[in-house]
Amino acid sequence: MTRGETYLSLRPAAKKQPAGAGHKAPCIFFARGGCKKGEACPFSHSTSGPIPEKTTGDKNVPQGVLPKPADAPDSRSQIPCHFYLKGSCLKGTACPFSHPSRNQNGPAAVEVPDASDPEPAGKPDNWIREIGGALVQFGDGLAIVKTSLPSDFSAIHISMLPPDSSPLSVSGFLAGLGFQVAEECIRVPPGKTHCAASVRVEDPTFAKRVCEVFGKLPGSQIKVAATNAPMTRGSSLQRVECKKVHCSWHRSLKTVWLNFKSKEIATKVEAKFSAGSYTICGQKVKSSGVTGSRKLNNPQPWTVTLTEVPGDATTMAVEKTIPNALQPAHVEIGKPSQVYDMATANALVKSKLAEFGSLDWWEDAPKVGTGKRAKAKARFQDEGDASEAAVALDGWTIPLRSGAKVQLNVQAIYSARFKVTARVFSVTEAVIDTLRPSWLAKHVFFTPYKVSGPNGHAVLRLEGVDKDAVIKAKASLEEILAGQTAVDAQGKDIWTPSFAVNSTVFKRLKNLEETLGIVIVRNKRHSRLHLFGPPDKCKEALLSLAELATEDPSTLHTIALTAPQFEWACLGGFRGLMQLLGQKVNFDITSTPKQILITGTDTDYRLALATVAARKQPTSSPNPPPPTEESQDCTICWTPADNPVLTPCAHIYCASCFESFSFASPRPAILRCHGALDTCRAVLPLSALTDLLPSLTILEDLLTSSFTAHVRRHPNVFRSCPTPDCPQLYRVTADVAGVFTCPSCLAATCTGCHAAGGHRGVSCAGWKAALEGGGEVMEKLKKELGVRDCGRCGTSMEKTEGCDHVVCGGCRTHICWRCGETFKTPEACYRHLTERHGGIFRY
Repeated sequence: MTRGETYLSLRPAAKKQPAGAGHKAPCIFFARGGCKKGEACPFSHSTSGPIPEKTTGDKNVPQGVLPKPADAPDSRSQIPCHFYLKGSCLKGTACPFSHPSRNQNGPAAVEVPDASDPEPAGKPDNWIREIGGALVQFGDGLAIVKTSLPSDFSAIHISMLPPDSSPLSVSGFLAGLGFQVAEECIRVPPGKTHCAASVRVEDPTFAKRVCEVFGKLPGSQIKVAATNAPMTRGSSLQRVECKKVHCSWHRSLKTVWLNFKSKEIATKVEAKFSAGSYTICGQKVKSSGVTGSRKLNNPQPWTVTLTEVPGDATTMAVEKTIPNALQPAHVEIGKPSQVYDMATANALVKSKLAEFGSLDWWEDAPKVGTGKRAKAKARFQDEGDASEAAVALDGWTIPLRSGAKVQLNVQAIYSARFKVTARVFSVTEAVIDTLRPSWLAKHVFFTPYKVSGPNGHAVLRLEGVDKDAVIKAKASLEEILAGQTAVDAQGKDIWTPSFAVNSTVFKRLKNLEETLGIVIVRNKRHSRLHLFGPPDKCKEALLSLAELATEDPSTLHTIALTAPQFEWACLGGFRGLMQLLGQKVNFDITSTPKQILITGTDTDYRLALATVAARKQPTSSPNPPPPTEESQDCTICWTPADNPVLTPCAHIYCASCFESFSFASPRPAILRCHGALDTCRAVLPLSALTDLLPSLTILEDLLTSSFTAHVRRHPNVFRSCPTPDCPQLYRVTADVAGVFTCPSCLAATCTGCHAAGGHRGVSCAGWKAALEGGGEVMEKLKKELGVRDCGRCGTSMEKTEGCDHVVCGGCRTHICWRCGETFKTPEACYRHLTERHGGIFRY
């Protein structure tokens, strides 16, 4: 394949071919109903394609148009009507082409989002998260389905493409060169004179291989260059994102004058319109009051002026909304501000937005509404697309066929979402309401959704056009939802082992909740209490909790069970201990080995230990069964569940017990249910975790914890950046020398042997041998390879191409490669090269 042939594969040349030639592009005029050139047309008049309904006997049919078989379906009905999408089609229902936004009853029904859904018509969570610089796909049971790192991707930029190029044509073009690339990996930005495309593929060698192929095809106008491959963003949960845009434009409106003979009737009608009781075409309108005519001979001297009336309203539509007894003597209708079809405007705006990227959902601007402006909403899959669309389309004139000059306004919307238990939201809502006026002053809107029952959840959303204002509102909301950690006057956590179990002390804690109208959440993982509610009530609770913890002499004791002892406990032994010691006893069937927990004095512990050792059975019989849904006992601790949660496999847990076992260490590869004496083992679906865990914050912590454990289990696949506290990861390349430059701290590391600074051009074995051989061997090896050390941080560097200005990968110092002198800015280095060495290149 030559370079020129590659170019033509994207855009076939439109030169004439003799009739009957092999492959020809279809004739668009023939497809629309007729072609005046007939057989002389260089394009195809295929009878299998769109054919007009007229026969050749009609004198209006151009020469060359073939008759359509009577039983053949009209394939044009599958093609959108070009004129309809532009604004109007004169043929109406007689048009053989498709009017996609219209049905027999007029414009398509408006898709009204569910008010209880925080993301109307949106996709469910894809469970992709960005952790440590990696894009992680989670599956049920917290299984790690896929992990992608920036080094797994490569990208190219293709320029000088034909103006009508699309992702499909670019995909076909690359396929012709031997590269199979899906359309979703290709982006063609709109509005370019010389069309360009960005291609991003999960293949680290893709860009290099494509450039090599193009290097062997000289003479083409198309240019290809390797570029950085940005990572896509993960979930939007609890971070500020910008994927949504709000679109608005002026409605078609008119003014209507109602003339009455009686002032009394005019006043009644005007009051009804002002109150919204009377609507025109289902839309509320504005009324400017009742005015009297200055003409003495006017038979209808009282006038009610209505504004913001729908542009397609007729006299009949106006009169229909007013009762017969209050009908005006005369109705005068002004000209509409502009004439256009709302369904068409919606279709054009949606289509234009789609040019900037894939949409997750779109909400039409309703035909009937209030106010002067029609308002539509869209959500993009990628954040960059939303921002770009907002900048490019704000002020764009919608190309309506009717000729109406309708200007589009587009705003990028920043948003953040939270999820908390209904209990927590119920006591913090009043505190949140005190902040809402300050948020509204910055045009940040707060909306709660899905509050259901005491054990349900509330999804909260913040939205606004000002990113900084949304970030500040998010921080203040996070502070409220994080609660207050219970600490004493010395700043120590208020905690006693009795708080962790459903004991008598815990009952007093619950009474304190009810008395003060707050929520106290037990964090068993960290042995802390978190208080939620009005600050003054939480402060009052701290005194009571500190006193309660001081009074309680209990200590937590554990009794590890052997296999026979565990069997004894399940067959009634645990119930016997509860009869003996009351609620001081708890089970833990998730630990290895299984444990019985005693929260009490040393005397209680010794009594329990002796009972377990003797394996005494309880005096009462029969033995009660393990916890079931009907018993409302927790699957883990075997006591009445506190704030119970129910798994899809119908097993009940205390909310805190479920959270604790979810974060258990060592982390299992798959999270499974421990119901039915740890025999259930059902994989817990990800969709259920959002309801089983108290908040989205804890869910995100759990996902991060699961991935961290996965990385630890696979040290031969993933490693962390060697810089302390740097969270970035890199992929291990066995004994192959590759260099990972951390995007966070800029530290360079060999991906094979993990040597600091890397060692380009030298194998890991060779580098190790040089280190073992001492400094002289290392320096000799560096000299042979052309490797030098940075004069400031000592990072080893190699220059393979380009000018003699280099930048250290470790400390980002600007260096003259010829003499080794260092500079703070690139300009200073270039000036030095010019003045000292006569130029920036060495010839």
